[in-house]
Amino acid sequence: MKICIVPVCYNAYDDTLRFLESVEKAFLVCPGLELDVILADNSTIVSPEMMSEQQFSFTYRYLKNDNVGYFPAFNRALSSLTQPMTAFDYVMVCNVDLVVADDFFVTLAAHMPSSCTGLIAPGIYSDKDGRDLNPKIMHRPSLEKFKFMRTVCSSAVLFKWYSGLARMREKVRSRSQKRRTTPAQAQKSSVTQKMYGAHGSFMIFTKNFFQQKASVDYPRFLFGEEVFVAEQLRMHKLEIEHVPNVRIFDKEHASTSQVNFKFICGEHKKSYEYLISNFFTGKD
Repeated sequence: MKICIVPVCYNAYDDTLRFLESVEKAFLVCPGLELDVILADNSTIVSPEMMSEQQFSFTYRYLKNDNVGYFPAFNRALSSLTQPMTAFDYVMVCNVDLVVADDFFVTLAAHMPSSCTGLIAPGIYSDKDGRDLNPKIMHRPSLEKFKFMRTVCSSAVLFKWYSGLARMREKVRSRSQKRRTTPAQAQKSSVTQKMYGAHGSFMIFTKNFFQQKASVDYPRFLFGEEVFVAEQLRMHKLEIEHVPNVRIFDKEHASTSQVNFKFICGEHKKSYEYLISNFFTGKD
């Protein structure tokens, strides 16, 4: 099995080291794995020299960027590869406020995706409440929904109000999920589940995705990656598999919490505008 992982760091070097150490631990118990890790560093603070000098059992490269955004950093890392993406069984992009389970690669190697699978959505378990953040989006959003969200993001006050409501809904959803199943039961589950959009904090692209010429060239700075990828899958007749026992543990969005609120609101609006004009024109 051959894998490329692109973790994207923004002013979070302690988180990054913790993530890389978890990858090292999982790599060492998976015989025959070829692993390339390209750390895409979008930080605006001076990086410690050790980030570029780290030594791991897998192939590791450090790539310093300006603060170009999440998928733009991912694409810059991929463009630095000397091999095509189709040379890898899986290509992954992720945040760094995560850790992978010790059996992450072993479990992934044991999973056999179908010929229609373009993306695997792992189990991303919240440290706060133990629930799986996948599925992220079960059904394709409507044009009306996206126009509404664009309007919400036109005002920082509206956006703050809506974000508060969204957090309340998440708490209700979390309590409901915990009543249905315990975190331990969820983590042991091997049942796959299809969805429209997978959570963007850790995405696992299959070889099929790139063989079908689907794109990861999302030009927005941040937000909307889940929908962009979902539309690529939809256009190329590929599907997402939710595989809960391929486990990630989420440390709760350390990077975005450091960014100015008005900036976040503005980037959300730009992302909705891009998605509406490219995929939700009302003609499909």
